[in-house]
Amino acid sequence: MQPGTPLSDAQPMSEPARLVAVFFDPKRAFADIAARPRWWAPLLISMLVATVFVSLYSSRIGWERYLERALESSPQLESLSAEQRQRIIEQQSSLAGVMSYVGAVAGTVITTVVAAGALLFVTNLMLSAELVFRQVFAVTCYSFLPNVLAALLGILMMFLKHPEDFDLENPTAFNIGAWLDAASTPKWLIALASSIDLFSIWVILLAALGISSMARKVSYGKALAVVIGLWVIWVALKALRYAVF
Repeated sequence: MQPGTPLSDAQPMSEPARLVAVFFDPKRAFADIAARPRWWAPLLISMLVATVFVSLYSSRIGWERYLERALESSPQLESLSAEQRQRIIEQQSSLAGVMSYVGAVAGTVITTVVAAGALLFVTNLMLSAELVFRQVFAVTCYSFLPNVLAALLGILMMFLKHPEDFDLENPTAFNIGAWLDAASTPKWLIALASSIDLFSIWVILLAALGISSMARKVSYGKALAVVIGLWVIWVALKALRYAVF
């Protein structure tokens, strides 16, 4: 794109080129997304990879092992007998398998919609960005693509590790929480530390770039401050849930 060329007059990028550019040339990619805010391709890819992840987890690891680990780490269930624990695992494993697929599809859509809605509300309220939902939704869908890469790396680790050593809540070691002692560290602190990871930072940087590309009068610094603020609120709520429950 030549300097001074309006976004609407720039040469459109194909969808594969745009998807690749999000990782290797994000400034150009989000300039194209600003001019043509399509969202279906990254959203479908996110749902597909999430579905593949839970399918492979179900077949290779199994939800019984996940529930066993959850029961072992729950102080509220320490008094249960072995028979009671096994009964809970048998009752919940099938439901967990079904709900994992629901989460991979519906959960991906709901999470993206909620994130886009919150981002739209705050940027329009605090920065007078004058954006519409379709624009911010497209930015959010593309900004979440690093999570697809994280899921693919999680699948790789699933097959490199022994099934008993694979932790669904920390499939890769790209966050601080993966290096804490799960036995002695409070759950809320692990949840907080696990949120500080490479892929979350990547998503934050892309979302800020997308917002500043969409709203021409909003600087990257202001967009970044808004995105980080929303992320801090989400992490605080996540840690609070573990602290209370």
